[in-house]
Amino acid sequence: MLLMQSLACWAKAADGAKKEKKEKKAKKGKKGGAAAPAAVQKDKGDLHANHQAWGNYEGAENWRHTAYDHTPGVFVINIKGYFHAFWSLWLAILYEVCATIFPQIGKNIKISSDRSGLTRSAILLVLFQVIHAVGNLHVFMGPDDFNGYGYFYVRLYWTGFGLPANIVEEYILLSALLHVFVGLRRTWDKRTLAFGPTGKVFPTMNLGLTGVILLTFMTIHLFQFRFGITYQYWLRPPPVLISFWGLWHLELFWTRDTSVPAVPVRDIYKLEFDIFNSANKFWAVFYMFSVIVFMTHACFGWQKVTPVLGIPKKHIPKVEKAGYVIFLVLGAIYLSFPTYCLLTNPFGGHEADLQPEIAQLMHER
Repeated sequence: MLLMQSLACWAKAADGAKKEKKEKKAKKGKKGGAAAPAAVQKDKGDLHANHQAWGNYEGAENWRHTAYDHTPGVFVINIKGYFHAFWSLWLAILYEVCATIFPQIGKNIKISSDRSGLTRSAILLVLFQVIHAVGNLHVFMGPDDFNGYGYFYVRLYWTGFGLPANIVEEYILLSALLHVFVGLRRTWDKRTLAFGPTGKVFPTMNLGLTGVILLTFMTIHLFQFRFGITYQYWLRPPPVLISFWGLWHLELFWTRDTSVPAVPVRDIYKLEFDIFNSANKFWAVFYMFSVIVFMTHACFGWQKVTPVLGIPKKHIPKVEKAGYVIFLVLGAIYLSFPTYCLLTNPFGGHEADLQPEIAQLMHER
């Protein structure tokens, strides 16, 4: 009996000694000493673990925030990083377009060199160039589509405050004038910095020189196409600006419905072939040269615009690359128009019987 009691007391004392030893080690670890090793736990995985493949690992606890878009991961190209950069660019463009022209006229009415008007007018002009390029692709569809596209803007003349133009054309004109005057003023203010110590031309002077060439080209281009004398072309315009029934066939600006009366419109399709497919080919070459100058001017300007658009700093290199791709594609589209006219012959149209000259020729035959 005494032996059993002695063994129980000894076991209790041993347990107390072990607990006291563990408490001393824990206190020592809190004071700066080596803490006891923690028990190994089984890794059950993470719902976001596959995000590492998108380039999200940086070795820090907050990697999802600090390097969410900027490390390559297992992909050669950081797809998600470019997606977020392009999204930031699109939001910046929307803001600049909504805040352009009228809010900036007060700042630039004295033709000052304030950059905000220059930047926002440039963004609006680039957006217009994209829309205009997409619209001009209708030249590949023939005279019905292309002339109908031109007549679409004529039908909006009621928005032009009594002028022979629509509100979009007037707004773009204001934007272009603002961009030209402020750009020339900024170039004039920095004329003393035209050449650096090594004789290298500064970007501002590059923008000024290419801008003057583009101003000359746009003046000639307007007189050739916007105010040029054209023949009449007869087509049936859709009752509501755009033919929704023709969406599947990309026939947006004319209809085959014979119940719609035909109207005469400007034959800009023939005008384009007359200018670009002439005997000397001068205007086609001049147009191509001007498009290359536009691409150069846009790339020079894009380098100066991206840092002031409010885009996150780490997105700026990707946004610059996205801008260069946009200008390259845009320039290729504009170069395709004179090339198409030089290499092909004009198409007579889907409804040749509506054209008096063609109908008379067919009747004589």
